[in-house]
Amino acid sequence: MPKCILLTGFGPFEGVETNPTQLLMEALASTSFPGAETRTAVLDVDYQRAGEQFRALVEEHRPDAVVSFGVALRRPEICIERVAVNLDCSSLPDNAGVIRQGEEIVPGGPPGYWSTLPVNELHAALLAAEIPVRHSGSAGGYLCNHVFYYGRHLAEELGFAMGFIHVPALANSDDAPGMTLERLVVAGETSVRVLSAPV
Repeated sequence: MPKCILLTGFGPFEGVETNPTQLLMEALASTSFPGAETRTAVLDVDYQRAGEQFRALVEEHRPDAVVSFGVALRRPEICIERVAVNLDCSSLPDNAGVIRQGEEIVPGGPPGYWSTLPVNELHAALLAAEIPVRHSGSAGGYLCNHVFYYGRHLAEELGFAMGFIHVPALANSDDAPGMTLERLVVAGETSVRVLSAPV
């Protein structure tokens, strides 16, 4: 039976008119993978709505694994996040104008959760595909970490693998800073193949 893999990205927000993860979701939506049924979605950059949308997607699709993608403009490579922290802490408002600085994502929840994706296998596969990649211990304090932590907390209840991957800013060519959409799609496809491989 094929595995169900849910992939999420984000829409635009302040300073990011075109979110590369939204373009990545659009590209992966039309790609088929042996051994996997993929579902893609774009979440709002909104603390409240993103959590509601995430839960609705999980309840609808009942995935075996979820990979959420977000953009980190200052990072030149793919970053596979290891830890989600129970803290929103950013001076940047979400698209509803909400600023959260020092607030728990899940009140009373554990301080953090490890990613339950095969992070070492993902790292090795991306390296083999010649994609710049590194491990990361922090998904920041904005919506990326918010969804990562909320998703991991939900995964404890519903039993699916969950993790987060940051991508660089979109580049127009391989010589420009960031990463081209073509390379991002290769990274996304590679990640799905790792997750859909037989255990």
